[in-house]
Amino acid sequence: MASSVFGDEKCTYSENVEELKSLLIKSGINVDVNSMDFFPGSNPGDNYMTVVKRVLVKGTVNNTDFQKNFIIKRQIPSLSRRQLYRCDEAFKNEISAYNHVIPLLKQYSGKDSPFPICFFAGHDSDGEIIILDDLKQLGFQMKNRLDDMDFEHCTVVMKELSKWHAASILSKRTNPDYEKHTSRLSEIVYCQEAEHFYKQIYNSSINDTIESLNRSNTDGQLTEPIQKLETFRNKLFDLIKKYVTEGNNSPTTVICHGDLWVNNIMFKWNSQGMPIECKFFDLQAMRCTSPAFDILHFIFTSTKRSLRDSHLTNLLNIYISSLHDEFNRNAPSEDCEAIKELFSFEMIKKEVFKYILYGLAVAMWILPAVTFDSNNIPDLNVISEGNTSPKEFKMAKQLTIEYHSRIKDLLLEFYENQWFSVDVEFQ
Repeated sequence: MASSVFGDEKCTYSENVEELKSLLIKSGINVDVNSMDFFPGSNPGDNYMTVVKRVLVKGTVNNTDFQKNFIIKRQIPSLSRRQLYRCDEAFKNEISAYNHVIPLLKQYSGKDSPFPICFFAGHDSDGEIIILDDLKQLGFQMKNRLDDMDFEHCTVVMKELSKWHAASILSKRTNPDYEKHTSRLSEIVYCQEAEHFYKQIYNSSINDTIESLNRSNTDGQLTEPIQKLETFRNKLFDLIKKYVTEGNNSPTTVICHGDLWVNNIMFKWNSQGMPIECKFFDLQAMRCTSPAFDILHFIFTSTKRSLRDSHLTNLLNIYISSLHDEFNRNAPSEDCEAIKELFSFEMIKKEVFKYILYGLAVAMWILPAVTFDSNNIPDLNVISEGNTSPKEFKMAKQLTIEYHSRIKDLLLEFYENQWFSVDVEFQ
């Protein structure tokens, strides 16, 4: 039985071969298996909500040699960690996404789905399991999270995201089963059951940010931005929850990925090293809300301020133009202009800047994971054992120089653009 250290997770990678073979047959792959070899499916620190395995299956199909990699996702073994991070609810939501939402929207997105092919999502004798196509064998790779996400990569992401959102919009307007399928999704962060935990996560991220800014405030430049941020203590989660959930019944709601950042995207490059395609994965947080939240989530967690200063408006224009191109190709002719008017350039931009503080909130939360030192990963099992709040632990044992630099730029960006001045009454 193979075993290894998966980030902070000591786990076994083997599976019940006969049961896995049965699941593959159920998915339409009638392989006569000769061997299955199991390996870690992600790099240390890239995943803390699930165990990800890669399996190489060798055998024959109809007397023809067969060799293919699959990705297997399992629940983490630690019950305390699963309870703390609400991993059970997240895994259930991802199963629903692959079984109910992705098949629905494939009808409207053509043959090239932005997600990996799912062969099985459900349960076996060992619990929840998801079996996916291995994107690496299709030429996709993850981009180094510490490298700059340049304009070319962002353009590919914006175009792919617009195709997904367009499929959601068209399905919502034309498919009578849309509500039945999307009702299988559950909110895993901005809901009453998760409120206590994630409110503390938000407060902890504000504390880390202010501590970092105080450390960098040698010339007083950050004094006023710190004061602005201070007003959000114990209030930011409630504001973001209101933002995310207030438009659930709006005609402009789409199915959002919910956690679109650099670690959940894989790219394919051409021979000149230019990105030509991308895929999204990890669908645990999929939800129905404004398309602005996917845009903000990606841009503020995965790019640096220099790119946003130069290209934020350009990227929004690319997203909207691509969205309209999808409508022109796939919307019913009698409805196309009405849909484009509903999802106009002005509407998308208005939503993005209306909810701009979501970009700040999610960046403060995610940046420690984006910038962490891979040689300094905490053991989350030990930390979460007997712990019921996130106050005493962080994704990184020590916040890095890159974190301090990016968090400073982020807060100055919001302050200088007057994005703290939202028309919101705090409760």
